[in-house]
Amino acid sequence: MFACVKLYVAHSYLKNSIWIFCIALSIRAIYFYFFVEPSYLFSEDQALYIHLAQEFPTSGFFGVMPQRVPGYPLFLSTIFTIFGENILNVVLVQILLDSISCVVIALMARLLFRKGFWIAGVLSSANLSMIILSATLLTDTLFLFFFVLFLFSLLKYLQTKSVRWFFLLALFISLATLVRAASYYILPILLVGLLIWRLWQKDNSLKIIQLTVLYLFVVGTLLGGIHHRNYQQYGSTEFVTQTGGAILGWIIPAIYQYSGQGSYQEGQKLAREKLDLALQNDNLEKLSSNPFLSSAYQTRVGKDIMLEFGFINVIQAWVVGSAINLLSPSIAYAPSLRSIKHPSFYKTRGNGIFYKLSNYIKNSSEPYYLLALAAGMATSIIFTVLALVGMFKMILEFPSVTVTILILLVIYFFAITGPIIGIKYRLPVEPILTLFITYFLNQANIKFR
Repeated sequence: MFACVKLYVAHSYLKNSIWIFCIALSIRAIYFYFFVEPSYLFSEDQALYIHLAQEFPTSGFFGVMPQRVPGYPLFLSTIFTIFGENILNVVLVQILLDSISCVVIALMARLLFRKGFWIAGVLSSANLSMIILSATLLTDTLFLFFFVLFLFSLLKYLQTKSVRWFFLLALFISLATLVRAASYYILPILLVGLLIWRLWQKDNSLKIIQLTVLYLFVVGTLLGGIHHRNYQQYGSTEFVTQTGGAILGWIIPAIYQYSGQGSYQEGQKLAREKLDLALQNDNLEKLSSNPFLSSAYQTRVGKDIMLEFGFINVIQAWVVGSAINLLSPSIAYAPSLRSIKHPSFYKTRGNGIFYKLSNYIKNSSEPYYLLALAAGMATSIIFTVLALVGMFKMILEFPSVTVTILILLVIYFFAITGPIIGIKYRLPVEPILTLFITYFLNQANIKFR
């Protein structure tokens, strides 16, 4: 009797999963067909990834430039090899993967709350950030696919303590890191956190050693080759070389502006001047040709500038940047809206976020553009408020370990992103925010009944 009931429930959720998949797939296909011009797929960083994918058969896995991880070029190259070099095939595969991500998010809601499957599934299917990024040749959709599989495996492991789920969570977070280096520092933090949890659960020493060895084996197998390449060719143990350029090119100007010290452009000028002065003081004509040494030098200069700014200004900029990322309307990044004549948010001048926003609105002459931004902003505010309410309710009413890990993951991504603005930086936390909203709506429904 119990087996029959279990089979019926499994069959029911399989049908529901297929429905969620079809809904998500239809929305993404309609969006791409009506709102994305194929020429858009060759703009900005997308052209770089196409180039890396075309070079991949020659360069190989370890031949990709050290500024990027090789996971996404490998993904593109594999699709090009199987289906031909038609970029529409890439978008189709990404739409399929993103639709599966919606199903996994719905299954996470069921796993945690035993209900809310449809709420989480529909919210994810209609998530505009996911929809827009699935129709671009960028790393975000593939990264999110592996990341939600990691989240699901992590939640299953916390419930079952099964070695199988421990292996899968290590596998998927390593694969996500191969696609986008943003999750790199999760790897050591996660291992330490899980080991502390197992010690708290009073596991024996042998079990903990076995889990540590398994985790290091999986991570080392997938990522160790990149570290070895970097050490052999560049004498560095770092993973990628993006840090220095990101700090001087993006973070310093943003801190300068969002802490109210001046405009973004003045922050950029300050970063260049400080770098030139440091090179002059060190009797250097230019940065090292070794990309890791160059990145390390820029990082050192950037840290010195942040020390001059002061702790309060840096924290203020981080908080403002995180708030903007949470509340930014995803629709602003849709190609059809970006094609409307409008000012650049980064190039808009203004000391502090309020002056910058005011000038941005004044310089946006198209009423339809402003109306779309206003509608998107309202949606983002509602989404964020509901997520925060759901998070606080979960803190009070849900198992502490699970809630703590979910909140720490949200904090992690906002911490490494800092004041850099963009929906792709918010994307990894949106599945977690969806779970918070689902919990709130579940509880609201119970009280209403």
